[in-house]
Amino acid sequence: MYEIKGVTATPGGRITVRFHQHGYVVEPDRRTGRIADTFLGEGAGCVTALVLLASVGLYSLLRKTGAPETAVTACLVVGIVAVCYGSLLALLHWTSGVIANTVLFLLVVVTSPALLIPAYRRAVRRRWGGGGPETEPGWVPAGALTGVWHQPDPRAGSVVTVQHRDGSVIAHVPPPDRARDLYEHFHTLLHTPHPPHPGYHPA
Repeated sequence: MYEIKGVTATPGGRITVRFHQHGYVVEPDRRTGRIADTFLGEGAGCVTALVLLASVGLYSLLRKTGAPETAVTACLVVGIVAVCYGSLLALLHWTSGVIANTVLFLLVVVTSPALLIPAYRRAVRRRWGGGGPETEPGWVPAGALTGVWHQPDPRAGSVVTVQHRDGSVIAHVPPPDRARDLYEHFHTLLHTPHPPHPGYHPA
């Protein structure tokens, strides 16, 4: 899997493109998701751990050097806050997984007759991690592509244009340093000999 973030698609808006062996997934870039990932994701946990280690080290150093009590107390407070925040992150990650899986299991049991519907069955398989990228929303199979073009533009940024078998054309403007990667991955998929996936429904 190869991921390129910060791509602006027309139509489609700001997206993330994840390339797989036989196709790619288009995921809308939601601002709320970015904010949640910033404050509750793995990066937040790493920063919290670094702050905790730094505050503990600085607290010990200030105590040994006889620094003002205000500075020592401030380091202690920062350390306590980091411990509380780290504990909250761990609790949220654990409970979110347990609660989500429990609710999903009960929902699947109650709505088991709906498993006869292909779209619902793909959604369940995707949630339990058994469906692969083909079951994800925004999946586009390699066989759906008919053309890809790269138009470098030093003033407005490079544009990677993709055409699908249904006649739709989407222009992608990636970050300047990812334009060539985006084009090459689309170009590779264009020459992947696989028929369109039946679950593909272009917007």
